Amino acid sequence: MTAVTLSPDARVGAWDFGDFPYGLEPLTMPPVGRARVLGAAACPDVPRCDVDRVSVELRLLDGGVRAAGRFDLPTAPTYEQLFWFRWITGHQVTFALWRLMGALLAEHPADGAPPGQEVLDRLETYTHAYGGMLIYSGSCPRGLYSTLIRPAMVLQHRGFSGTWAPDFAQVRSLLRGRSRGWLGEEGAARLRAAVEAHCAIHDDVAARLVPNGRSLLQNSIAETPVRPSERTSVLYDNFFMTLRAPVVDGIVAVQLLRRLRAVALDLAANGLYPLGRDEAVDERQPWGAMVARGERRLGAVVTAAGRYAAEIAGQAR
Repeated sequence: MTAVTLSPDARVGAWDFGDFPYGLEPLTMPPVGRARVLGAAACPDVPRCDVDRVSVELRLLDGGVRAAGRFDLPTAPTYEQLFWFRWITGHQVTFALWRLMGALLAEHPADGAPPGQEVLDRLETYTHAYGGMLIYSGSCPRGLYSTLIRPAMVLQHRGFSGTWAPDFAQVRSLLRGRSRGWLGEEGAARLRAAVEAHCAIHDDVAARLVPNGRSLLQNSIAETPVRPSERTSVLYDNFFMTLRAPVVDGIVAVQLLRRLRAVALDLAANGLYPLGRDEAVDERQPWGAMVARGERRLGAVVTAAGRYAAEIAGQAR
């Protein structure tokens, strides 16, 4: 990757994701599990990305901490548009992260030799970035989630469930902390901590947005029992504007990098909780401390994930 430097007073370029600020783009991912390429599909055109410049801009933005006066981005015209953008784009970032994690895990089977430190570092960063996307996607107030996002998922399917996510299968064993002998070794301690933090974040977001603790799947299972299938994979992909085509990981990384830039611009312009947080985090509790740390370091993990994505994206040029 060619080094690009910007002067201390450099400005971040204009928003270039979707057709307008806080607009959406389809994500193109390779087939996995039950999510197949339908027919003789060719790879759709993926918007170009100046990998080197975006990498520098992410360091400038760093979640808004260092970016005062360095970008021009209006706030979203409505909070509904802002949080819909976050819900869809945050999930798309997650799918791409899972894909890159899965590629690393495939090279290091559960019963094989432990990965080297460089691979462990990448997995740790990707896991923290996934936790960050849980926070980012779920940053809307509970009331807006219950009137905008949850009803949209019900309209897609009354039992709509994250268990239908096709790409999650690649990382399930890692993120649930099982079936990986080397995960228990001393060298993987930081990765174990990242997995534990992601679990705490997941539970906190779920409890905040759905206080009764019952998912759409749990509410509908007695009346409409549905198991993951090719059909549910299509329904899930369709909701999150995800296409399946024979794309290489370099193309996945390009799309990830573009989305990380959009996320960083959004955070710099609007902050993480523009309408406030429903409840404060109790940092006296171990789980609360992990959630709070995940919120504070969101910008840093976006930048770190972008650095790794840029390395892989460079292979697609």
